[in-house]
Amino acid sequence: CMSCIGVHAWCGPCAVKVHQNLPFHKVQRWNATHYQATSLMELGSLWHIGHGGHPCPQNRQNQDPDSEVSKMTIVHTEGIFTHEISWCSCPGSDPMDWHLELLRERLFPASITKPQTAFTFDVLNHFVIDALECKTSAMNFYQKLKRFTNNAFPDCIPVECHALFALRGFY
Repeated sequence: CMSCIGVHAWCGPCAVKVHQNLPFHKVQRWNATHYQATSLMELGSLWHIGHGGHPCPQNRQNQDPDSEVSKMTIVHTEGIFTHEISWCSCPGSDPMDWHLELLRERLFPASITKPQTAFTFDVLNHFVIDALECKTSAMNFYQKLKRFTNNAFPDCIPVECHALFALRGFY
């Protein structure tokens, strides 16, 4: 992990377990010749939404832990991440309320209906300060986040800039 303090070498499952509550850490994997950037999602991480980071008990009763799983792009101050999200399947839960579940996790959805992109409250706060103090445009802020994500190949980032332009209304 490039974000943790100290030198650590975990196997994939142990790295996922250690980072259960640290979904925005940047990790690397040894590929027999060098360390290569990877993601917690590629190591098998599944972010459980709706039960404090734990799997939905309804999913366990159904013996189907992946009953409501979707990929989501999450924009954070450390960069742009893709995570697999496991949604709550309790009686009364509805995919139309996913945006509310994201807000409870301090994630601002880019859309209300079945969101696929969300912004952490931290990145929204950083954007507001950058816009007010440094006169940073939404496009320049997005370019900075792309560089944080992959400085060598910033054009290989999974989120389109149109989602970030929705942030302009925040300042």
